Amino acid sequence: MGRMVRAVAEVKSIFGSIALAAASVGTLGAGASAPLALADLRATVHYSGVQLSPDGRFIAAIETRSDYEKNKPVPALVLIDVASHAERTLTVDRPVVASPHWSPSGDRLAFVSLDEKKKPQVFALPMNGGEAQALTAAPNGVSVYAWSPDGRRIAYVTADDPPDKKAIEAHDDGFAITQQPFTARTVVVSSHIWIVGRSPASAKRLTSGAWSVAPTSQLDWRPDGRAIAFTWNTDGSFNFWGRTRAAAANTANGKIAYFGVLGSSDPVYDARGTYVAYLSPNAVAALQTDVVIANADGAHARDVSARLDRSAANPVFAADGTVVFGAADGTLWRGFSVRADGARTVLPLGGGVDPAYVSFSTAHDGSIAFAAATASDPSEVYVLKHGATAAIALTTTNAAIAAHPMGTRRTISWTSPDGIPLDAVLTEPVGFQAGKTYPLVLYIHGGPTGASTIGFDFIGVPELMAAHGWLVLEPNYRGSNSLGAKGIATSLGHPASIAGRDIMDSLALVEKRYHVDPKRIGVSGWSAGGWMTSWLITHDTRWAAAFDGAAVDSLRNVATLGDIDNYANILIAGDPWSDPAAMQRTVAESPQTFADAVKTPTLIVTDAGDQRVPTPTSYEFYHALRAAGAPVELLIYPADGHFPTDPLHFEDVAHQWVDWFDKHF
Repeated sequence: MGRMVRAVAEVKSIFGSIALAAASVGTLGAGASAPLALADLRATVHYSGVQLSPDGRFIAAIETRSDYEKNKPVPALVLIDVASHAERTLTVDRPVVASPHWSPSGDRLAFVSLDEKKKPQVFALPMNGGEAQALTAAPNGVSVYAWSPDGRRIAYVTADDPPDKKAIEAHDDGFAITQQPFTARTVVVSSHIWIVGRSPASAKRLTSGAWSVAPTSQLDWRPDGRAIAFTWNTDGSFNFWGRTRAAAANTANGKIAYFGVLGSSDPVYDARGTYVAYLSPNAVAALQTDVVIANADGAHARDVSARLDRSAANPVFAADGTVVFGAADGTLWRGFSVRADGARTVLPLGGGVDPAYVSFSTAHDGSIAFAAATASDPSEVYVLKHGATAAIALTTTNAAIAAHPMGTRRTISWTSPDGIPLDAVLTEPVGFQAGKTYPLVLYIHGGPTGASTIGFDFIGVPELMAAHGWLVLEPNYRGSNSLGAKGIATSLGHPASIAGRDIMDSLALVEKRYHVDPKRIGVSGWSAGGWMTSWLITHDTRWAAAFDGAAVDSLRNVATLGDIDNYANILIAGDPWSDPAAMQRTVAESPQTFADAVKTPTLIVTDAGDQRVPTPTSYEFYHALRAAGAPVELLIYPADGHFPTDPLHFEDVAHQWVDWFDKHF
C-alpha cells in the first residue's frame, strides 16, 4: 500500500514545539517565468538502475522517457562518463530495457530485454564494440540475475511451469486459491535459481521446491563462487511480509543455508567474502528494517543500525568494507554508511539531494553512484567521490523543469502527546506572501510505512498545487518509516485513528502559522494515503473536497482479497478471521464503517485490476457515500496494478487530482 516509487518497481513492491527550516527553493531560469504546468511534466526523464563500472569510470543507467502518442514508456540504456559527464545511448528501439549490471572485469554490460518470444532475457553488450548477445533463453523469462565473480557464468531467477500446465493447455484451468489476490488467474508458482555459462543451452537448475525466491529478491554471489545469496519466501506469492529469510544457495548442490530470522531479506557479501549483510525486522517494530552484519557463514550476527532507528533499504558493501544503505530520516532520504562495530556516518550527499527508494552502486575506487531528486528536479544521476564533501550531478536532463519557479518546501516538526517526534513537509505556493490567505490541500503519503520528503513528487502533484497558489501539507504520521520504530509500533492495532490524529495536529500547526482559508481546505492521498483521506472525511466535515485514490476503505477486503493480506494483519495486530478482538479493530479502523457521516465532495479513483487494494473496496465506498447523500464520483482506469503506469493514465491521475480541487475551491 506504499507510495509509488520513482522507479517502476513498488513493487519492491504494497500504509509541542514547531521548528521551521527551509528545505529548498526552486530557481527562476531564463524563459521559464511561468509556474509549472501539467504539460511541462511530459518532458520528465526518470533515471533508474544506476550502476558504476568496477573501476568507477562509467555509469550505466536506465533513462526512461514517455511517448504520449503511442502511450508507452520509452526506456534506454545509457552510458555516462564520470569524468566528462558525457552521455551516450547504448540501446535503440527496445521496448523493455532494465537491470543493467557490469561484468566483474567491466568488459561487458548486461541488461534485461525481450527476446523474439517477448520473454525477458539477459543480454550482454561487449564494451569494446559489437552487438548485444543473449545469455539466457529461459522459457518463462528472467526476473533477476547476477554475474559470477569470474564473469564466466550468470545466475538468474525464473518462474517454474505451473503444476497443472498440461491441464491448462487442455482448457481445464480452474485453480485453487492459497495466497493469491482476487485478480489472480492462476495458481501460485514458485521461482528458482538457475545458472548458465557461455551458451544459453548450458543452463542448469540450482534450486527447487515448493518454496520460492521472493519476488523482490536480488542475487549476490559469494566472492569465492561457492554460494549465491538471495531472499527466500515460503511460496511464490507477493504476500511475503514476515515470511522471508535471508538465505544462500550452495552452487555445488543447491543446499540452502539461512542467515536471519523470519522477515529477514536482501543479503549481500563483502568483497572478500568475510561478511554478509542483510535486513532484519526491528525488535520494537517488525515493519522497520535494520541492517545486520554477520560472518559469511551467518555466525556472530549483530544489528549495526538499531541505534540509528530508521528503516534501512537496499544495503550494499562499499570498497572500504562498510555497508551503505538508504533510509528516510525526517523529511529527507539520506545515505548512511555503517561498520561492523556499529559506527555509522551520514553520507555527504549534499543539501536537498533526495535519493528516495533507490539503491546505491559502489566501485573499487570508493565512489558511490545513485539517482536522486531535489525539490525542483525530478531525477538526475549523481556520484559521490571518495573523500568528497558532496555528491556531483552528472546529468541535467530535467533542467527545464527545474527552471520553473517552485514553491518553497519547509519542514515542520512537533511532538505527539505520547512523545513521538513527528514532522511534515509544507510547500508554500509560488509567489507566497506572508499575511495572505491561501487554500490548503493535504497530500498524504501511503504505506503507511512510507514517508513524505522534500524531493520532487513522483507525479508532481504538490508542485502543481503550489503553482496553482495553494499551500500543500504532507504529514509524516505515526506509521511512517522516517520517524523510528516506536513511531511505527504505537500505530499498530489502531493505524487509521492514530494517524488521523497526527494529521489533524499537523493541520492545526499550519493554521497557527499561516493564513489558511477555512472554507478551502482539501484532503487527498493514494493507497494508505487514500485510507487516511477516507478516514478524515468520515470523521470531520470541514473539507471542501477530497481526492480518494486506491483507498483502504475496508481492512477486511484488503485482508481477504489483496495480495498482501498478512501485511494488513500486521497493521491491525491480529488475524481478523481467527481473533474476534482483531476483527473489532478491523471494523473500527475501516472508513467504510463510518461512511454515512461523509458530507465532503469526493472523487474516488482506482485501477480496475488493483491487486494491492482491491477495486471492489472503492465500489463499496462509492455506493455508501451515494446512499449518505454525499457528492461523490468514481473514476476507474482500465489498467492493472496499484497505480497506472502508462503515460496517459499516469498523467491523467495528476490532472484529475488537481482539477478536482480547482472545481471546489
